Amino acid sequence: MDSNIKSYAYKLLTKRDYFEKELIEKLKRKGFEEKDILKVIENLKQQGLIDDEKLKERYKEIYINKGKSYAKLKTKLYQKGILDVEISEDEELQAALNLLKKSFRKEKTYENVVKFLKNRGFRFVVIQKAAREFLKEDND
Repeated sequence: MDSNIKSYAYKLLTKRDYFEKELIEKLKRKGFEEKDILKVIENLKQQGLIDDEKLKERYKEIYINKGKSYAKLKTKLYQKGILDVEISEDEELQAALNLLKKSFRKEKTYENVVKFLKNRGFRFVVIQKAAREFLKEDND
């Protein structure tokens, strides 16, 4: 049975990376025994095929580049079983500026920029800084 779990886990991991909890749930749904699953998970961690911290950092980087807010990142990771995620104010500011540069099309007023970012879940302190910086760049 152990080799069946292992080969199924490898098959899943060839398609995409999984968080530990996510993979455990997937294997449970497939009907494997929990004690067997935990052995395989330990083995995969030792091989470096499952690394929640690295994957969390990669998600964070992707979300910042895409201009997604901390709230969206936190929600996505929570759905995947990750409860502790931190993003610095600077990182969220970078995400907000990336989003504004990519997607903001309205008249460039402070109010419009603030509303745009607020509707996308950014923290207010970040919204204020991003709006000032974005409008300053536009005037330069």
